[in-house]
Amino acid sequence: MKKTYLGAAFYPEVYGKDLPTLKQDIEFMKKGGFNVMRIAEFSWSCMEPHDGVYDFEWLHTIVDTLAENGIKTIMCTPSATPPAWFTKKYPEALSIDESGRRKQHGARRHCCSNVPVYREYSCRIAEKLAKEFANDPAVIGWQLDNEIATFDRGCSCPDCMRAFHTRLRQKFGSIENLNKAWNLNMWSQAYESFEDIPHPDERTWSNPSLISEYTSFNSDSHADFMRIQAETLRANGVTAPIGTDMMPFFLQSHPKTTAPLDVIQFNHYNTLDNLWVSTFWFNYCQNLKPDVPFWNTETSTSFNGSAAIPAARYPLGFCRINTLLPFAFGSEMNCYWLWRSHPSGHELMHGSVITTQGRPLYNFNEIEQVSALLDKSEDFLASTKAGRPDFAMTASCNTGIMFIASPTVEKFDYIKKITEAYHSFFGTGMLPQVIEPCMPLDDVKVLYSPYLMTLEEGDFAARLEKWINDGGIWIAGPLTDIRNSELAKYPDSPYGILERITGIYNDFGMSAASIPAKVVWNSGLVGDTDVWTDVFTLTDGMESLATYYSNDIEPSPLDGLTAAAFCPVGKGGVIVLGTQPDAAAMAEIARYAYAKAGIDPGVTSDSNVLAIERIGERNGLVLAEVEHRAGSVQLDGSYRDLATGNIHSGTVELRPYGFMVLEKL
Repeated sequence: MKKTYLGAAFYPEVYGKDLPTLKQDIEFMKKGGFNVMRIAEFSWSCMEPHDGVYDFEWLHTIVDTLAENGIKTIMCTPSATPPAWFTKKYPEALSIDESGRRKQHGARRHCCSNVPVYREYSCRIAEKLAKEFANDPAVIGWQLDNEIATFDRGCSCPDCMRAFHTRLRQKFGSIENLNKAWNLNMWSQAYESFEDIPHPDERTWSNPSLISEYTSFNSDSHADFMRIQAETLRANGVTAPIGTDMMPFFLQSHPKTTAPLDVIQFNHYNTLDNLWVSTFWFNYCQNLKPDVPFWNTETSTSFNGSAAIPAARYPLGFCRINTLLPFAFGSEMNCYWLWRSHPSGHELMHGSVITTQGRPLYNFNEIEQVSALLDKSEDFLASTKAGRPDFAMTASCNTGIMFIASPTVEKFDYIKKITEAYHSFFGTGMLPQVIEPCMPLDDVKVLYSPYLMTLEEGDFAARLEKWINDGGIWIAGPLTDIRNSELAKYPDSPYGILERITGIYNDFGMSAASIPAKVVWNSGLVGDTDVWTDVFTLTDGMESLATYYSNDIEPSPLDGLTAAAFCPVGKGGVIVLGTQPDAAAMAEIARYAYAKAGIDPGVTSDSNVLAIERIGERNGLVLAEVEHRAGSVQLDGSYRDLATGNIHSGTVELRPYGFMVLEKL
């Protein structure tokens, strides 16, 4: 990190290409301490009002005027909103929805990423933009498209189906191999040719393997669409970092989408009730590509809404803490959506920095406070990185797709459950780094993998087994290693590798809702079973860590049976979880794993306070209260508060939504 940026999404063209609001906008930008603006992501029709007719003069005026006032620009390619003349001329570019109807012009992302003419025109406008702005020093970065992702089962147009069938042919080689992998003799589903395989229509009880494969195909199509735009920009002189603003979902593969890009860009919208969830995603983003910058490209100053404001709370102080949190996890930037609220249209009720009429919102003073704090702490933040602890937790886009196709437990929500598991470690001094299975395990000593449905992601299973044998401690489950890459069960074991490498035996398993039971952990903690209940038989050398017993309502067939165990493997071992522990029990399990791995917890705090280590040329902590109530941190030495200059040691109290940047003395 070289500096910190505070910005917003800026749409002056909404008010006219003569830019009538620009002078007033810049006055407020300077007052609020803004030093970057994202522009042009939805302005294709202003850049190219007619096919092959271009107008970039107004865009140069914005970039130049911002630069004259000390404000840099992130330039966006506008492929998310192709103009009406394009969709009129090429209606075949419009996506076909799950009901078989083509989408209409007038939304966003209404064209299909696989249609050649749409790709051609998207690259053409990206090329024109690059030739205009590649050498402009005021443009410090580029954003591709906007929030690329599929939120349903994707397009079923002829181009998509041709590409999907080609993918299946390349993957399986023969239709017989596909029929066998997907077990399509059941219900006489077997196909005679790849071309017979349909789109997994929402109205059909489609095979889970088909749903999963098609969702992954959608994701890969979008990722490739981002790749060709990035290559177009680079081929036309762009050297500034290129990214695409991703969202907190797993249906779009973050690793594949960002692989060819230079910066991780992330958008999120949280409230009082779920602000802490954003920290899971910041953690994930900083680890996705640790050697490239991380920019938080969208969040709201307050309410998030389109035609109506939702019933969610954004109390005083929310804007301040919401803005600062990404910087704790290594982000170089935080941008609001949006700068000036729209005068009409789809999102006119969305929170902003200033109103349609050019008046600051109720919390503009919090933005000024953020600017002041960033000014005082910028040197420290620029010379340090968020720490990468020896403890890691897996989160998988691939698994997220698989659980959508085959939830396993009714209403199972992978993102909700994986973030709740992460939340278990708040305050313990053992907050894990969040990593994808494709990432290295070299700097990890303890790995926690809840709900990791399959280990068959590239060479992960082989790397994991070697890592355990070399001394790693793996906390596995529940619902981990239970399917192969095609969403099928294993024929000889409930697991792919767990029984083989540990020697543990899974007697049976069922939903935790099926047979009510309690679980008592070796530490004495007692809790309810959650999500799943696997029962294990142990062999010599294993240690039982938890036992099921009947609750107060009815007897249980689980009574006295093993719910969790430690199994030594090589120089390391595996902690197998048959049910999901509550937060207190999970913290105890992590401490047990820490002791096995020979590592010590870090700074502890109340469960509503995060203490994020910063390491580098200087060292310190960033403290953040995320639940709107007072909390405290127990420091491990003396620290200087970079905002006030005060020296702290021992217990530090934080007010609701408090945030402190502390340098260790």
